[in-house]
Amino acid sequence: MVKEEEKEAMRKKIALIVVVLILITLSVLGNRYFNRPSDTNSYSGTIEANEIPIQPELGGRIVELSVREGQVIKAGDIIAKLDDSQAKLTLATAKSQQVQAQAKLDDLLGGARAEEIRRLSYLVEQANANLSSLALNIKFEENNLANDQKLLGSGGISKQVVDAQQNKLDTLKAQYESAQANVNAAQASLDQAQAGNIQPTIQAQKAAVDITAQSVKAAELTLSKLIIKSPTSGQVLYRHVELGQVVNSGTTLVTMLDPNDLWIKIYVPEAKLSQVKVGGTGLIAVDSYPGKTFKGQILYVSNQAEFTPKNVQTKEERTTTVYAVKLSITEGKDQLKAGMPADVTLQ
Repeated sequence: MVKEEEKEAMRKKIALIVVVLILITLSVLGNRYFNRPSDTNSYSGTIEANEIPIQPELGGRIVELSVREGQVIKAGDIIAKLDDSQAKLTLATAKSQQVQAQAKLDDLLGGARAEEIRRLSYLVEQANANLSSLALNIKFEENNLANDQKLLGSGGISKQVVDAQQNKLDTLKAQYESAQANVNAAQASLDQAQAGNIQPTIQAQKAAVDITAQSVKAAELTLSKLIIKSPTSGQVLYRHVELGQVVNSGTTLVTMLDPNDLWIKIYVPEAKLSQVKVGGTGLIAVDSYPGKTFKGQILYVSNQAEFTPKNVQTKEERTTTVYAVKLSITEGKDQLKAGMPADVTLQ
C-alpha cells in the first residue's frame, strides 16, 4: 500500500515537472514570436542579376560555338560564328565592281589615250568607206531599175522582175541609212575623245564609284554580323543551340548573367511605405558572410500593390498590402552571387 502511494506521488511530481517545462517553453516562444518589435525595417529577398539574351541579327548555320554553360567570358569574346561563305562571295564581287568603276573614272579623268583616238578614227574611216560603197551600189541599182522599167513598158520583161529590182534598191537604201547612223555615232565618239570627257560624264562615273564603295561597306558589315561577340563581361547561364544548327535572326543563342548588375527585390508593407524613398540606402546581409553587411541603393518603388485582399475594408487589412522595392547592390559584387538569400535593412 505504501509503495502504491509512493508511485502515485512520483507520477504527480513528473507531471508537475512536465507542466513547468511546457510553461517555460511557451514563455520563451511567446517572447520570441509574439513580443517582437513591430517597427523593424528588415526584409528578406533573393539576390538576382540581369539576364542578357545573345541573339544574331542575321540567320544562318552555326559553324563555331565557342562557349559552354557556366563559362565566364569577357566583353568582345566570340560566342559563335555563322556560315559566311555567301557573304564572302558578295564582298568579293562588290570589291571587283569597285575596282572596275574606279579604273573607268581614272580613265575619264586622265583623258582619252592616243591609241583610243586612233581606234576611233579607224572606225570612222571604216564607216565612211562602207557608206561610200553603199552609195555607189545604190546608184548602180537605180540605173538598173530605170532600164528594167523601160523594158517593162516595151513588154521585154515581166512586172515581177521590176518589183524584185525595186526591193533590192530599197534594201540598199535601208542599209545606207543604217551606215549613215554608224558614221554619225563613230564620229561623235571620236569628237568626244579628242575634246576630252565632259563634266556630266565624269560626275556620273564618280557616283558609280561611290555606289560600289557603299556596296563594299554593306558586304563587310554583313560579314561582321556573322561573328557574334559578347556585348559585356559575364557568365554563360544557358546555351540554347548546338553546333551545326540553322538559326534565324533573333534566335537566342545563349543567355548571359551580368555579375556586375546585382540587385534584390523586397516587399514593404503599405504602412511603412512612407519610409522608403528612391535613392535611399539599405544594408544587405547574407549567411555566407556572417556579421558583414553590404550597401545597396533603392532604384524604384512600385506604384502598384501586391498580395492585396479583394476587399480592403479596415486599417488592419490595409497593412497586409505590400509594394515591391528594388535595390541595386553597390558594393561586394565580387563576393555576392545571384541566387543568395539575403536580408535587407532599410536605413
